[in-house]
Amino acid sequence: MEILSLTLTNFRNFTSKKFVFDKSLTVIIGPNGIGKSNILEAISLVCGVRPSQIDTDLDLVKFGKREARVEAKVFGQSEKKTLIINFQVIDPSTNSGQALIRKSYLIDGFKKRFTNFLDVLSIVVFHPEDLGLVAGSPSLRRHHLDSLLSASDKDYWRNISAFNKVVTRRNRILNRIAEGQSKPLELNFWDQRILEHGKYVSRKREEFMEFLNLMELVSFTSEVKNSHTSEVLFGGLRFELKQSLISEEKLLKNRERDVAAGMTLSGPHRDDFRFIFKGKDLAYFGSRGEQRMAVLALKLSELEYLRVQKGARPILALDDIFSELDWEHRDTVLSVIGNQQTIITAAEKESVPKEIFKKAKVVEL
Repeated sequence: MEILSLTLTNFRNFTSKKFVFDKSLTVIIGPNGIGKSNILEAISLVCGVRPSQIDTDLDLVKFGKREARVEAKVFGQSEKKTLIINFQVIDPSTNSGQALIRKSYLIDGFKKRFTNFLDVLSIVVFHPEDLGLVAGSPSLRRHHLDSLLSASDKDYWRNISAFNKVVTRRNRILNRIAEGQSKPLELNFWDQRILEHGKYVSRKREEFMEFLNLMELVSFTSEVKNSHTSEVLFGGLRFELKQSLISEEKLLKNRERDVAAGMTLSGPHRDDFRFIFKGKDLAYFGSRGEQRMAVLALKLSELEYLRVQKGARPILALDDIFSELDWEHRDTVLSVIGNQQTIITAAEKESVPKEIFKKAKVVEL
């Protein structure tokens, strides 16, 4: 999988800009705030991934503009395609005083659904913020998990999207019951929808964690040149999924508790996963270096997982991470760069290992 070029129009801070990428390695150099991460956001969007850094779609349209466009020439699993996302600002006067975005998706000029983009490209992005996955909030880890699984499985995207909507609606009913405006029997319908979509989500999350732990976590770095380093970095690491499982009986039993809280207190939206290294939870007992190691292991495993699911290696994007990694972890990243198309961003050339520039196309902003 490769992205050949990217044209941005009124997207974030870019008025009109085209980027052409090397099929192997591209390094984008520019000072902080100039838009390097925005480029990776645009690439993620055409890969069907919504970055966690995006608060609202309105933020994607350049301030003061009414329309924006992302166009990517790509080589998918078998052929070249043109992917386009158009953004149009809807006048707030026609929508209860709130401006919204209308989006349209096109593949080779034909309108498609968002999920059709998932069939064309995949990407794994490593941001400095990802180092907070270990000790960050459960919602951060759930979002990360959902983004990955949605990118590899359209049915997962449909089910997690439907599940989140159902939970929101069920919570409204719970509050109405507490206020005496609804009856508990109204929950029956929503309970069935929660079970329908939630069980699929739970199963896929469990399968992914089994994939991580059964592959020995060193095997996915088999292409790493220094296998001894790989074993030192990743040996003894595993991922522990903490699921909030649901059943018809559990939802019925906990109704009074849910009504009192005004929210649904059990289900996949309460799941979490932990990074366990040599028996200790790295969120509480891990050094900064061990936490870096764990997130790097997760990212490398995501590359392998998407390769297995898609039958082709995804794009790897490294967003200014070399300044965050020590030399041992840098060597591990360097050893996998040549295995797929890789795009690297950095604020300064000095933060990027010199050997990268020998084989990279450099774009300076």
